[in-house]
Amino acid sequence: MSKYDFESTNAMLDSLKKSFDSFLKEDVAVNSFDKITETDFGKEVARIFNQHSDNHNAKNLDFQYKKIVHIANDIQHLKLANDATLPDWLEEELEAVFKKTKGLLTILKEELN
Repeated sequence: MSKYDFESTNAMLDSLKKSFDSFLKEDVAVNSFDKITETDFGKEVARIFNQHSDNHNAKNLDFQYKKIVHIANDIQHLKLANDATLPDWLEEELEAVFKKTKGLLTILKEELN
């Protein structure tokens, strides 16, 4: 039996991506940022990292998740400042981080299971 359920973890990442897409399109609610950053996906990333902190790809997965949270924080600050012009590069960076994270999950599935 596999040690990690990477299929579920990928589904969690997809759900997180959908939350971000909604977050980008809507006004910021008081707790919307917390709902995005405190997720089952983040807990699973922490679990993988804590158990495999010597693995380069596990470290990179943790780093990429932290980048997602950081970008979300930047977006929240822009929205709360009523800055309607979200820089294109910020959305492009977010998309790149999600793609890289998905690729890392594929690599880790092979390495850890």
